[in-house]
Amino acid sequence: MLLTDEYPGYSPAARHGIKHMVMNYTQGYAVGAIHTNTIEGFWSLIKRAWYGSHHHYHRSNAHLYVGETGYVFNNRNNDNVFMDTIKRMVRAIAP
Repeated sequence: MLLTDEYPGYSPAARHGIKHMVMNYTQGYAVGAIHTNTIEGFWSLIKRAWYGSHHHYHRSNAHLYVGETGYVFNNRNNDNVFMDTIKRMVRAIAP
């Protein structure tokens, strides 16, 4: 399920078979455990990387920047992220 705010740019998702729920912030910011805080935090990380590290995103490489931020975000609580990454890299090149 795709949960978004009322921005109309998300509406084409429904045409591609994605179940889409819209949060109306004039009625509240959450419905039980359903909220958009997680994705808003993720986008703020992308923006910080843009201004802090990358300084410029080229459209042709945007998927790489989002992928990198996704990896960092998904491993934010992993104390062994460096060693886990090295192990995956070694397994990928081992015969």
